[in-house]
Amino acid sequence: MEKIPLIIDCDPGVDDAYAIILANHIQRLDVLAVTTVSGNVDIELTTKNALMLTDFLGMTCVVAKGEERPLVKENKMAYSTHGSDGIGGATSLFPPQSAKKLDQDRALKVLKDTLMNAPQKVAIAAIGPLTNIALLLKVYPEVKEKIKVISIMGGAINHGNVTPCSEFNFHVDPEAASIVLNSGVPIILSGIHLTIKATLTESDIKIIQNSGTKLSKIVVQMIGAYTSKDTAFHDPCAILALSHPELFKGEDLHVQVDTREGITRGMSYAEYRRKHQKKSNCHVLNEIDLEAFRKMMVGCFS
Repeated sequence: MEKIPLIIDCDPGVDDAYAIILANHIQRLDVLAVTTVSGNVDIELTTKNALMLTDFLGMTCVVAKGEERPLVKENKMAYSTHGSDGIGGATSLFPPQSAKKLDQDRALKVLKDTLMNAPQKVAIAAIGPLTNIALLLKVYPEVKEKIKVISIMGGAINHGNVTPCSEFNFHVDPEAASIVLNSGVPIILSGIHLTIKATLTESDIKIIQNSGTKLSKIVVQMIGAYTSKDTAFHDPCAILALSHPELFKGEDLHVQVDTREGITRGMSYAEYRRKHQKKSNCHVLNEIDLEAFRKMMVGCFS
């Protein structure tokens, strides 16, 4: 089985942490690097969480610290959803010291080097604000030919969770989202119009709990706090869109992002008007096989 080389750009974050666990579990994926960005919590915490989790999982990938603020505006974070440590209070369940070391280079260089040195095209799962990825595409445009696809968790079609119009990741850095969507690189978009359906049942959580491993204990702690604020596991969708595309249905659309101030800042919208139809710039996922999704999420602990 040929593996898919993968970079995960993330802001852990409970659902980011679950996405990393899932990617590590799926044999079809070969995680080359995990890069961090400020988003759900600040850059120090997202980086600490990524390092701590990849070390705990025994992952050999590079971990690199990314951008600490969006391209234009100040940070907006989601501590109320993800907890003061970003992972639902689960920090105390990890070993006090991580043996894994942060790469000496920052995320921008690690992203570029990982792509350019790879023998084949690499997929990117971008599951936080798109600041790192936008900078990568602008500063090193030569990497575009080395990217197989960018699987984004972000945006929405006619939906929002930060405002009635805007999803969190795109709202935090809409300028970055606009750059990435207009980059010409193949894109899969898992917006919250899709990911809001990606839930676990109490029975699923009980199965995870009953597996009795150290990892399951950590995950149950994380999601216990998280699901009281947000019942959906958004970020794993962007991982499964790469490894198990048969779980989803979607359509090719031309999607743009509103960068203006106000309630629509970060809004992503698709062009449906026939006479104004433009060439599609991303594949927008609309439907998910929920039963199969839940089996994959629970299967990490079997």
